[in-house]
Amino acid sequence: MTAKNIYAYTLQPVPYEVSEAEQRNAQLAIWRSTNKIGMKAWAIIGVVVALALLGLIFIKNYSTVIFWVLLACVAIYLLVRKFGLEWYVKRKMNEFPVQEIKGIKLGVQPSGIVMRQQMGVQEGVGTVSWNDIYEWYNTPDFMLVNFKVKGQQGAYILPKRMDSRNFPFATVRKHLQESVGEAKTL
Repeated sequence: MTAKNIYAYTLQPVPYEVSEAEQRNAQLAIWRSTNKIGMKAWAIIGVVVALALLGLIFIKNYSTVIFWVLLACVAIYLLVRKFGLEWYVKRKMNEFPVQEIKGIKLGVQPSGIVMRQQMGVQEGVGTVSWNDIYEWYNTPDFMLVNFKVKGQQGAYILPKRMDSRNFPFATVRKHLQESVGEAKTL
């Protein structure tokens, strides 16, 4: 057995570095999860398409133009919603700089996620307790942990590559499942 298997926590905090591309990828994944077409919209689309198809079947001559326009409007709405909004959001995200993350180290302890940050000559230490975390998301590329400490909200984007740097994702998952519940999906 290796030391990683014997002790499920971090002995020494590991550098927490999230690149600009990883931050943008996480922001886009979060936005995509909120950009879902609701049941009401799908019901309206279904009714419009059904009426347009019935109109095309039962009405002849020039009167069918309105039904073709309805079908075209539905197609345009779906294309704009799927591709147009994402293009716009990507463009807007590139207008704002991402937060530079430097000098931060994270560790996993039985009490929570420990953060150490060098601030000049001093080193600040803070702990996000497992009970302070109110939701978490698990994706193939990263784990997103949302927390609230002393009335302030925060989040950690934990890239899966940190697992190979002695940051035990299995322990994090275990504690999160015990204190928060199952992961939400993006």
